[in-house]
Amino acid sequence: MPASTHLLPRLGLLLAAGLTVTGLSACSSDSVTAEDAYKIGCPALDAAVAGGSVANTAAIKGLTAIRDSGQLDPQPQEWVDAAVTALESGSVEDMPADARKLLVDGCADHGHELKNLK
Repeated sequence: MPASTHLLPRLGLLLAAGLTVTGLSACSSDSVTAEDAYKIGCPALDAAVAGGSVANTAAIKGLTAIRDSGQLDPQPQEWVDAAVTALESGSVEDMPADARKLLVDGCADHGHELKNLK
């Protein structure tokens, strides 16, 4: 299979994460929700595992804004903290099993099945 065929899914994930972050950055911080966190974080986590550092930077910025908004309940707040930590670490694959489970389950519970992070 040509190398360019393997790049298409990664580019799609990067594009999706970038568009989500761009769209949410236009919104006021008064209207952020836990769903916004999952919409940004889940594609970014998948892209990070697939090697998408550009998506990481944008996602970290968006997730940090949501985390710092003070509008999240404890469970989504814990998920956002874990996602930011994982994306900032640079090695999502080496995260502790409990953090990985929290992220995978959180995405699945909100309709975002992870393809690259299991």
